[in-house]
Amino acid sequence: MSGVLVLGNATLDVIQRVQRLPAAGETMLASATIRCAGGKGLNQAIAAARTGARTRLVAPVGCDGDAVFLAESVAREASLMTTWLACQAATDLSVIWVAQDGENVIVSSADCAHAVTGEQARDVCGALADGDMLVMQGNLKCEVTRLAAQIARARGARCVLNTAPLDWDMTDTLRLFDIITANEGEAKSLTRGAVQLGAAFRELGVGTAIVTQGPKGALIFDQGRDIRIAAPQVTARDTAGAGDVFVGTLAGLLAQGRTLSDAATIAIHAASLSVTRANTTPSFPTQAELAALVETFQNIQTSQVPHA
Repeated sequence: MSGVLVLGNATLDVIQRVQRLPAAGETMLASATIRCAGGKGLNQAIAAARTGARTRLVAPVGCDGDAVFLAESVAREASLMTTWLACQAATDLSVIWVAQDGENVIVSSADCAHAVTGEQARDVCGALADGDMLVMQGNLKCEVTRLAAQIARARGARCVLNTAPLDWDMTDTLRLFDIITANEGEAKSLTRGAVQLGAAFRELGVGTAIVTQGPKGALIFDQGRDIRIAAPQVTARDTAGAGDVFVGTLAGLLAQGRTLSDAATIAIHAASLSVTRANTTPSFPTQAELAALVETFQNIQTSQVPHA
């Protein structure tokens, strides 16, 4: 079975629940504050591992108590192996405000993420094999991201880039990845506000782009085909981390041989489940819940097959 390598960041998430998102210059009191493991790299690795895919997370952390907290938080994740890259800076931090309607804003530090070197990326990606998946995000530096993708492709791995955060110009980097995932805002920024997103992504050299649309599901632009994946109707409590659930679940299922449309459909349902719960990693579907989603999807497919 092919595996998933997530090369990205890990953060301590400090999540504050507020009645509404504050206006500029406004001071508010939170109704609750919790701390949990997070960061787009760590989040996506957990989601991938919970599909049952053999997953490795490589992420930079500081030499501090927050790094210990992160390691302990993922220690019991089945199918997940971790490699922590020691960094002189403090472990990266994400501060998340979540409003009562589920909307959120996130500000993350990236001192550790930006400390990852090309040599480290070369060493890590050099272990990839034909059919493996490399998953990255926008947290690492541009040159490191490009080098990792180039090495992974040379070794026969499929490369997935989640474009969040848009911290640097990705125009010349997108074509190095087999699959691009972006939310609507990121997609508009990457394509300079194009109306025809599929055509715009193809002009950028992207073979497959997936644009997530929250409660509307996702659009897949794949080699000239446009596919819409609907999302189930749910009541959102907290949308933080839902995009990471989608990306990680997608990668984990693709590594296990699922088709793109099947993997994306299951991933949308997994992300929809996560928004009905509070916080980031604590809201993620468990391995048992993901297995149940896969089984339900298979049963639906079987029931739709016409009988002779």
